[in-house]
Amino acid sequence: MDKKKLTPDQQFFNDKTLELTKEIYNTCEEQINLLYNLQKKNRDDLLTEIAKILLSYNIVDNILSLSTTEKKKLYLDIGNSINKKIKTELKTETNSTKGMLLDAAELKYSTNNYIYSLGIDYKLTQAPEEVLNKIVDEKIDGEIWSDRLWSNKNELAKDLKVQVKKFLKGEINVNDIEKVIKTKYNSNASNTSRLVKTEITRVQSGANDYWAKEHNIEQQLFMATLDNRTSEICRSHDGQVFDIDDTNKPIPPLHPYCRSCLVNLPSKEWNPKMRLDNETKQNINWQSYEEWNKNKNL
Repeated sequence: MDKKKLTPDQQFFNDKTLELTKEIYNTCEEQINLLYNLQKKNRDDLLTEIAKILLSYNIVDNILSLSTTEKKKLYLDIGNSINKKIKTELKTETNSTKGMLLDAAELKYSTNNYIYSLGIDYKLTQAPEEVLNKIVDEKIDGEIWSDRLWSNKNELAKDLKVQVKKFLKGEINVNDIEKVIKTKYNSNASNTSRLVKTEITRVQSGANDYWAKEHNIEQQLFMATLDNRTSEICRSHDGQVFDIDDTNKPIPPLHPYCRSCLVNLPSKEWNPKMRLDNETKQNINWQSYEEWNKNKNL
């Protein structure tokens, strides 16, 4: 695409698209932190149960000394406790994530309306509820997001119970069990973050495409983030323009934690004049990721 000078309105359109896309992505942080708090509480409660066992039973050479009957009873009690904790996490995270995804899809559609209305006089519309739900619950590889959330939580419950059984059998000593439990919960927190943030990007893309087709947008520009954390696949597509119905169009997320987006082009004749360097936090003259990466190393 030829690098033509943007009018102030066109540049504003591009800047606001990127700014509000990032803002929607970031709004999930506070809500994800609330999910972390529940996970941390459940983790600490589990460690408290284990600490009570350490105070109530004999320890020989840093290993619990339990009878077969005691092992069975303790494993049953802690196993039931783990199941209840994970069930609570799953219910809370499912409801919270559903809300976040619906909000993200609706906000993306609404912010597109807002940006478009600043330069063009047209009647504002709302995305139908059934469309938003369809976007949120779109199947990827035969599963919707809640299926993957359930799988993550089910795997965590199984893994925690395996570690507890090893602890009760003396295969994990009393000095290591806390570290083991915390490691498993840290992995759980990471899974939650990856799933939610990746899905936020996906529903934004879905709402953006729906809006674009509703408003006769013909082309979209792929925009990656100018910093060293950007993936190779996003770097390779940065700056490319695609027809709205191109079956080969790369639609974010292209990988977990993808931060790229597709910018709707108001016309075929324009492209951005400036973009943000995410490392210096300064606006720079338009250049592709490849050009930026080459220039910064000169």
